[in-house]
This record gives sequence, structure tokens and C-alpha cells, in this order.
Amino acid sequence: MNILHITPSYKPAYIYGGTTVSVSRLCEAQADYENTKVTVYTTTANGEAELKVKENTPVLVENVEVWYFKRQTKDHTHFSIGLLKKVFQTAKNFDAVHVHSWWNTVVIFSVLICILRGVRVIVAPRGMLGEYTLQSQKKSPKSIFHKFIGKKLLKKSFLHLTAQIEREEVNYAEDDKVFVLPNLLSLPKQTQEQKVTERTKNTDVFKLVFMSRIHHKKGLEILFEAIRRFKEKHPKVTLELDLIGKSESIVYEESLKKLISEKELEKQICWVGWLEGNQKFEHLEKSDLFVLPSFNENFANVVIECLSTGTPVLVSDKVGLASYVEEKDLGWVCKANSVESLLQTLEKAIDNSKKRDKIRTVAPKIIQDDFSSEKLAKKYIEIYQKIKNTGKTK
Repeated sequence: MNILHITPSYKPAYIYGGTTVSVSRLCEAQADYENTKVTVYTTTANGEAELKVKENTPVLVENVEVWYFKRQTKDHTHFSIGLLKKVFQTAKNFDAVHVHSWWNTVVIFSVLICILRGVRVIVAPRGMLGEYTLQSQKKSPKSIFHKFIGKKLLKKSFLHLTAQIEREEVNYAEDDKVFVLPNLLSLPKQTQEQKVTERTKNTDVFKLVFMSRIHHKKGLEILFEAIRRFKEKHPKVTLELDLIGKSESIVYEESLKKLISEKELEKQICWVGWLEGNQKFEHLEKSDLFVLPSFNENFANVVIECLSTGTPVLVSDKVGLASYVEEKDLGWVCKANSVESLLQTLEKAIDNSKKRDKIRTVAPKIIQDDFSSEKLAKKYIEIYQKIKNTGKTK
């Protein structure tokens, strides 16, 4: 197959978090599939800056042909005349066109161009059609656009969703035009059985870890308050949190650092910054519990990355993988936007060392089996083929 992916940002623009990682991995895994060519149209977006890459010319990135186009805007609209012109000229040349994200001109105009040119287009909104996003933009120009134009474009497209929670939010789409497949990720291959007790031997400190894009929807303010209350209730237990990630907003980062100071948690919370590759997995592996109390998360790549190292997870019920965590018994789930629920669930996780040890033993193999890049890449290509041949996903 000849596959085109359109995305407003691509590696190495990791400032945009998990979407950049998972879209890149999907493209690379498909490119490794027999008789498949993968092309990416993207922009030079890298936050407020631009990637230092060759523009308007194909660049081979991990066996994927990537075209980076200059932006005319430096914000989240990512407007790029060159990219949209290229889509108009070439969209019909591909067997499958898979567009990632929403709420930016790259995606919206690319979808419109494909529809006008009679090209079957697949849209992966990446959680941007969720209740949290739409409620936060109620009565805004985006909300009005979505009501009168956005929904019409989406109904003429095929939708790729990454978790069942996202499917429930996009309830206006027809079943035969929707498919649910998880993100692809690069995961460590080694088993962790020999390392089960490595962390648990240190009983002096219970190490929490948060790793994600630093954003208000991640529930960090609630996590800080839960840690403060835990400190008051359990003065004999030393609880520490490593905060791994970065934000597009320096103002928001500074507000969090101020909050940490106000709650007198400077000794409990360590701001690590952004980690990649082996450093990331090593840090996750050495932690006792990963925590992600998000208000909204369509998938959460980091949950899978964390479990692949054997580290148990605690997530909110608004995280797309929450049902998977419960089904496989790989951690704990709390209610979103509730300090009390997070605190109680955190206490349960800390008390249950037997379950944590079991998760360290079984989680890596479960994740390798369920999220094999080779298996998932094949499923994606099979869906593309069905859409091409019949115009249906099922």
C-alpha cells in the first residue's frame, strides 16, 4: 500500500507530547511492513520555534519519507500553504490518507481538500473531540465551527479512535465508519522478572512518578494536594514525586512551582524535566507507582510505557486506558477531579505491596503481547484496505 499520514507536528517535535511519539511509531511500523510505502506531510512546528530541518523536500526518517513544510503562523493553527498545496496536488495518489489531530488548519483544510477531491480520508482526532475539550471551549468560535461545519466534515470521513472512552464521546459517528485501535509505541524488549524486588527493597521512601506533557488537564494541582494530605495523615511514610515533562507554557510551569512552595512540598516533589529513550524507561522502572490523575486523556501512551517496565499505575477514570488497567489488574483507578478519591486510592496502592510485586512480574509480557507494533501495524493496514475496497471499517 501507498500510505499518507498528515499531522501538524512530527518527530523530533516532542514538545507536543505523546501524539508526536505515537504517530511517528505508527508510521515507522507501517513502513517496515512488506510492500508498504509511508509518506508524512507535516510542518516545522516545534512550539513557538521551528524545527531545523530541510523544508519542502522529502527527508528519510526511520524509513519514512517525511515532508516538512514551513508554517505561516507560529501558534496552534499551524497554517501552512505549502502543505495544503501538496495535499491538493497528491492526495489522489495514495491508497490511504490518515490525518491526525483536530482544531488546526493543517488537519481541517486537509480533510476538506480530500473530501472535495473524492478521497476517502481517515481522521484520528487524538482526544480533541472529547467532552473536556468541547466544554472548555463552549460558545467559543471553535465550538460554533464544530457544531455547524466540523461535524459535517467528520461525518464524511472515517474516524480512528484509540480507546472506547473516546468512542463514547464521539457518539454521532456511524459504526461502519469508525474503528478503534490503540497507539503504537517503542517499548523496551527486556523482561523485568529479575528486577521485581529492586525497588521494593528500599522501604524508606515510596517513589511516585508523573511523566507527561505539563498541562492543566493532567490534574497536577489535585495530585499535589493529595500528597500534602497524605503527608499530614502518614508522617512516618516518606512519599516523593518525580515530575517528568515540560509545558508549552512557562507561565503554567511557574504557577505549579509556586503551588509546590505554598504547600511546602519542595522536599517531596522533584521537577526532573523532560526525559527520552532509555533514560525515560530507567526512571519509570525505578519508581514504585506511576500516577496520572487526568481530567481527560483519550489514550495515555505513558501508561503503556510505564507498564512495559513493570511499574504499577494509578490513573483516573477519565484516562482512556483506565478500563484496560482494571481489566488486566495492572494498577488502580480513582475518580477524576477528586482529591479524596485520589488520596484513598493512593493509600490502597501503597498498602498493597503484594499486588505491586505481582504487577512487576506480569505486566511487561502482557504489554508486549497486547501492544506489539508488528501486530498493530498489520491491523491498521487491514483497515485501510477495507476502506479502500468497500468504504467500510467492519
